[in-house]
Amino acid sequence: MSFMDAAAAPDLPLTGRIRARVADPRAWAVLEAGYGAFLQFGLRRTSMQDIADRAGMSRAALYLHYRNKEDIFHALMEAYFAAAADAVAEALARQGDPVEALTAAFEAQMGDAAEMMHRSPHADELLSAKHGIARDLMADGYARLARVYGDWLVAGLAAGRIAPEAVGPDPQAAARAMLAALDGLKQAGLDWEDYLEARDRLARMFGRALRP
Repeated sequence: MSFMDAAAAPDLPLTGRIRARVADPRAWAVLEAGYGAFLQFGLRRTSMQDIADRAGMSRAALYLHYRNKEDIFHALMEAYFAAAADAVAEALARQGDPVEALTAAFEAQMGDAAEMMHRSPHADELLSAKHGIARDLMADGYARLARVYGDWLVAGLAAGRIAPEAVGPDPQAAARAMLAALDGLKQAGLDWEDYLEARDRLARMFGRALRP
């Protein structure tokens, strides 16, 4: 979904959007079980038996859906970024003011399961682009999100809602800079409440800078 198509889309929680992308309920049970296991044990220490036990199925049944835990992780991340891109596009489309738009979009990007991930001791292993298993997924996912934010900047420039001098000659580069700053908050070691405050503060800072 592009930013320009998002205004009429349904407003769903991020977990609901991810769930809607998995047609097979048994496959969803595996993904949900994998997510819980990865948060508890980390990707490296999680076994397929851990996931099978959480999903309430045998390992043989588990292998009918996914070859290994890396496949499960890939499926989770791909579904997350696709759902997050849609949610961000909708949030941006609903708001005219840049501050309100970015505040809503940053919240939508994290979604309703973000606190669980933030509190997991294995969040860095799962989400850091420095780790091999996540590197390509994170790069592709953030590129997709950057296109959504970049399209919003372009539309805002055309409508006079965004200051050209704040964006510069390359809206996509400006979008990537915003995303990098938001992603950097994960590395700051903040507790959940301080993280939320910092996220909203960052949205206000960028939004005020973008106002014409």
